[in-house]
Amino acid sequence: MRPATSEAGIVESRWLRSNRLALLCALTGIVLGGAALRFAGLGLQSYHHDEVITAMRVLPGSFKEMLHAVKASESNPPLYYVLAWLWSKLFGTGEFGLRSLSAVFGAATIPVAYLIGRELAHRRAGLILAALVAFNPMLIWYSQEARSYALLVFFSALGMLFFVRALDRHDGRDLALWALSSALALCSHYFAFFAIAIEGVWLLVAWRGRLRAVLPALGAVAATGVALLPLLGAQVDPRHIAWIEKSPISTRFWETGVSFLAGETGHVIAEPSRSRYALVPLIAVALGLALVVLWGSRRERRGVMLGLVLGLGVVALAGVAALFGKDYVVERNLLPALVPLAAVVALGLGAVSTRRLGLGLAVALSAYWLAFAIYVTQTPNLQRPDFRTLTADLGPARTRRAIASWKLAADPVRWYLHDGAVRMYSGVERLGEIDVISKPLAAKAPVELPRSFRRVQRLRMDRLTLTRYVSRHPAKVEFHALRDLPTGFGAAGVILDGPRARGPR
Repeated sequence: MRPATSEAGIVESRWLRSNRLALLCALTGIVLGGAALRFAGLGLQSYHHDEVITAMRVLPGSFKEMLHAVKASESNPPLYYVLAWLWSKLFGTGEFGLRSLSAVFGAATIPVAYLIGRELAHRRAGLILAALVAFNPMLIWYSQEARSYALLVFFSALGMLFFVRALDRHDGRDLALWALSSALALCSHYFAFFAIAIEGVWLLVAWRGRLRAVLPALGAVAATGVALLPLLGAQVDPRHIAWIEKSPISTRFWETGVSFLAGETGHVIAEPSRSRYALVPLIAVALGLALVVLWGSRRERRGVMLGLVLGLGVVALAGVAALFGKDYVVERNLLPALVPLAAVVALGLGAVSTRRLGLGLAVALSAYWLAFAIYVTQTPNLQRPDFRTLTADLGPARTRRAIASWKLAADPVRWYLHDGAVRMYSGVERLGEIDVISKPLAAKAPVELPRSFRRVQRLRMDRLTLTRYVSRHPAKVEFHALRDLPTGFGAAGVILDGPRARGPR
């Protein structure tokens, strides 16, 4: 990947000489624009289930208690939680404060993407890759999530950068920095392993004449993995992946493709996948691949090959692991594949021989994604469920009440009620009120409750409906009757609040 001597390389050099200031201004604008998109909407949406787990169960308490909670209830390595615990001491556990940690790493990934594109081919490709990373809806979404995914993307991208440099320059410093980045990626999320494994094997082959240099780097990453094994063994819980395996793996791969192109518009927000939003990006991606096949230089095609091997390799290895019973295939776990695949598109759209055609397509794709990101902020049905408004409408409990919703809504409702509500898993309770959070169509279904309960309110809130039932005199209600209430989301989660409902959060 040394400087090209082809006609395309000469054209690129001339373009750079005449546009250096414009490139710097464009890169600065892209980085600032991508950062603004990530920070501006941090507090817009309510916490979703996994984020509430971070804020409610993992971070409160001492550092030791946090580490114990990671081991007992999480399925990810500890790096994010260590940083988030420290971060929360400064900025709190509110939506903006806690999510800002992810936004910092999400914004930092943009200049790393520029460096990757430049290393793979040239500055033009770097600029386009930076734009794709800055405005990609999937990366914006997880830069606004109080979980470890922004760290996973950042350190995986950083590892890719030093991996490419190590292949190109054969400099031991790049190898050491690759090992450090890879170890941090592995400490962020176990799925970083797939990209690291591909890069490690590639480096072993490329550096076969200098094994004394490459083996310590590989050994350091391997030692990190071994050190994490006891924690991984303690965290393995079939209940964590039961919901994943309910969907065919082919469907989940399809949803991953849609999410990579249009963000989380499907099951993550309890909605069907909206593939129509991915159509325009898909056309741009296809055109980018055609451009690099038809007019790409040797260097650009080599970069495309590297990006495809890394990106598709992560997906393929995750699929192989699923065949052997470790089925964690879901779009957010496959995020290490997104930057390498975006690099493939950037190299196609940035192919120097295409002159303004590829650049125009890159601008159009970035503009579409930017418009879509703004559209999401104005469209509640494309956001996380609005639990803040929902709990405000629920109001404080006037009597002993049960609230039935889908399972992943139970903890966010508890969080936003601020009244010590507790989960109910069995038994019989004497209740004066039952509230059902459901999809609108499910709210129209008849509800089998004791005769003393009467419906007193039905409130529609975007894609959710709150139906309130009240009994003049408290009546005994069994858990199974609450669990089976129609919500339209499958099995219900039930919480209790009001008198005698106070309990640990």
